[in-house]
Amino acid sequence: MIRKERKGRVKMLTIKDKAPDQSIDIRGKICPYTLIETRDSLKQLSKGQILEVLCDYEPAAENTIPNFCRKKGCPFKVEVVKGGKLWKIKIEKTD
Repeated sequence: MIRKERKGRVKMLTIKDKAPDQSIDIRGKICPYTLIETRDSLKQLSKGQILEVLCDYEPAAENTIPNFCRKKGCPFKVEVVKGGKLWKIKIEKTD
């Protein structure tokens, strides 16, 4: 949900209303496989496309994948579904 605007500055963006261009289901997987599959799927997309990730591993959904997005400067949104047992993460490719 953030994007680098200038050196060290970030601009908040919302991507919640954009439909995903690709979805991956990484339920049942743990780190580092959650990040590897997310990264590899994101590489296949073009700039501006949205990847939707379904994840049931809290450390990946709350920390690993969001931290990766921040480092890459990719806008993202994490949504908790199913009473906190499943996360839906939308990531916009920026490069």
